[in-house]
Amino acid sequence: MSVVNPIICAIDTQNLNKAISLANVLRGKVGMIKLGLEFFAAHGLFGVREITKCDIPIFLDIKLHDIPNTVARTVAVTKDLNIAMLTLHITGGIKMLKEALNAAQGTKMKLIGVTVLTSMDNKDLHECGIEKEVTSQVVLLAKLAKESGLQGIVCSALEAQEVRQECGKDFNIITPGIRINSSNNDQKRITTPREAIALGADYLVLGRPITKSIDPAKTAKLILESLKRDH
Repeated sequence: MSVVNPIICAIDTQNLNKAISLANVLRGKVGMIKLGLEFFAAHGLFGVREITKCDIPIFLDIKLHDIPNTVARTVAVTKDLNIAMLTLHITGGIKMLKEALNAAQGTKMKLIGVTVLTSMDNKDLHECGIEKEVTSQVVLLAKLAKESGLQGIVCSALEAQEVRQECGKDFNIITPGIRINSSNNDQKRITTPREAIALGADYLVLGRPITKSIDPAKTAKLILESLKRDH
């Protein structure tokens, strides 16, 4: 593993007290927690600030995608949140990405580019008018992200090897679509934690396998220990 604790736990809830409780329970057991659109729509900047009080790194996954000026202004608004990572769609283009980077200057926040959502496969891309296969599209967008200066990308573990080959070892690869087993999936391009690390992922995004378990802290610890044993 290239990072001490690669687990990012997705806290997908509209309940602020539940989110705070989970963040406190998982402090020291996971590398980061992920707050997504559902949480952000319910609680906004206030909610993120409340979670930062739990003293755990935050991956704010709101996938910004708009005209460059709007995205840059939005990034500027997040500068005082003290978050570790913020996502934006690479398909917004180089100008949008570079203006976002300019807006993030002076912070430790890393901007992470979203490639192709793990809920999508080749058929979904083709329906959107994209003729490339998923892996080719992910690699193309990853190279664009690196060229723009982003610090990493989000893709499924199935594309991680190709991205690593094209973008180098110092480029963060964050992989959602991580499942302990294959049941109840709303994503199509999935792997297990060990498979994802073996394929070159730096960070693994896991939600329900941890948050819905009887003992989230113990579950996170067991997943981390299994990765250390095998790698």
